[in-house]
Amino acid sequence: MDQLQSGIRITVRAVIIENDKILLIKKDSPLDGVRYTLPGGALEAGETLHQAVIRECIEEIDTSVTAHDVLHIADFFIPKLKPQPYTRHQLEVLIECQVPNDYIPSTGPDPDKHQVGVEWLALKKLPEHII
Repeated sequence: MDQLQSGIRITVRAVIIENDKILLIKKDSPLDGVRYTLPGGALEAGETLHQAVIRECIEEIDTSVTAHDVLHIADFFIPKLKPQPYTRHQLEVLIECQVPNDYIPSTGPDPDKHQVGVEWLALKKLPEHII
């Protein structure tokens, strides 16, 4: 294992499911191509998990959400290459969220890197996509 970065990065992800569809961020990059991710990101100093997921949704999917229960916690190590090879320990918390009834998917004011859109994808069609 490369050098382990000190500290654990804590991130939150919004799981938003309605009418058998899940709301995802669409990304496109030369290296990875088109893929989809849950909205979310790292906690900022002094934020609770729910405050962070609400802020991240405003930034990335252009709406505030109602944050409910924690659904899952993932604990993993991510290899990074820049500025030099290292490994980051990350704790990712998935939180059930709800968008307003009149929400139309759109990119927020501070989108994720390589974000090109926000889409509802049918749950049964998820295996057809890179998530």
